[in-house]
Amino acid sequence: MVHNHPTREELEGLMLGGNSPQRDRAVILHLLYGCEACAQVILPYVPASFLPKGHEAPPPPARPEDYYDAPIDRVFSLFGIGRPCGRTPEELKRAGVQILTAGGLLALVDAPPEISGLPLFEALLERSWALRHEDPLQMVQLAHAAVVQATHFDDGEIGTKEAADLRCRAWTELANAYRVADQLDHAEGALIPGVESFVQGTLNPLLGARYFDVFASQQAARRRFDLAGETLALVAWVYRRQGDHHLAGRALVMQGIFSGYLGNSEEAIRSLRQGLRDIDERRDPGLVLSAVQSQAWCLVDCGRFVEAHQALIDLQLRGLHPEGRIDALKLRWLEGHVYAGLKDFDAADRALREVKQGFEEARLGFKAALAGLELGAVWFQQGNFDDAEEIVLQCADVFLSLSIRRELTASLLLLRQAAESRHLSFTTLQKVIDLLHKEDSPRATPPEEP
Repeated sequence: MVHNHPTREELEGLMLGGNSPQRDRAVILHLLYGCEACAQVILPYVPASFLPKGHEAPPPPARPEDYYDAPIDRVFSLFGIGRPCGRTPEELKRAGVQILTAGGLLALVDAPPEISGLPLFEALLERSWALRHEDPLQMVQLAHAAVVQATHFDDGEIGTKEAADLRCRAWTELANAYRVADQLDHAEGALIPGVESFVQGTLNPLLGARYFDVFASQQAARRRFDLAGETLALVAWVYRRQGDHHLAGRALVMQGIFSGYLGNSEEAIRSLRQGLRDIDERRDPGLVLSAVQSQAWCLVDCGRFVEAHQALIDLQLRGLHPEGRIDALKLRWLEGHVYAGLKDFDAADRALREVKQGFEEARLGFKAALAGLELGAVWFQQGNFDDAEEIVLQCADVFLSLSIRRELTASLLLLRQAAESRHLSFTTLQKVIDLLHKEDSPRATPPEEP
């Protein structure tokens, strides 16, 4: 049904009656996948209150005033408040998650009718979140289905403000899903109805904190780190007032990471240390790993290499290790910087060689070339000028083959000319490395949302 469009008769039957309940559910699921062509067919039969603002539909055939009430109610009841049954809402939610895990949205066609309403809404959001690493597009689809679900809850049964809270949750998670899927324009669009729903609801502070947490992540994805940091300060304050010190600490860790991205290293260190005091390592060890690693990078930026080395030892004592290959390379990259700062050039050489080779194997050309320039800087300090100039030439050519900003191109051309004419200086090399770091930071991967 997702790829094979329903017939016009099936679409009209959805709105006017005549289809089987199973066929109705299949048609609705097809529409939830975003089929514009089929949506146009049913627009004449949809009440104006269900249409987006400014979206006009042609008039439907002349019918009695209440002709469409029954089919509209019937359609939305398929995904509305659940029918009484012997299972608890939590059991129904778990059953819904199992169905979605086994077959995605399409599997709901054959789901028991009692899996609907609030349990289905919760199942959609839970399964959407679970897909953030493996299938961002399906994450978006399920969050979008939750938005549709929340839009048509019966306010009279759950309360008008409570219904608005559900809409806020759904739009917030859809915005986050769009961000994970790298659809940033859509994410910003989903944040607008999210905040509108929040002010219409109960003004639950935890719901507001979650909304602004996602808002901050969206701003960071747009590289608006100032706004992201200011928002996270508010998020931390709300969570602390609500007694969730772990999530308050997480917000401070994120604020510190973004301060580091802006070059405010001392401020970042303060936020990271305060956040580390609050977070529960058993609840989220990955968050501790990101915090300590980011703190070490900021200490490197401040020239405090002994403290940065102690932070690396702290990670080892805690038994915290990156899970993915790329994150492991980022940690090894940090070790290379620390060793270089401590003038342990042999250890720095080994670390940066591994990092360069690892990023080359992962086809991350920018990062591999940047690690190569840093390796050249280590060789330069050891007095190995010939090899340093050779690797600088190689890496400069890699950068120039990539799509980079004009300002960086000019700096790299200058660096290449200096190496080629054997007039390369350590100061010039380090300035270009610093510029490239601002373009693509090797720092720890920020922790994901709770």
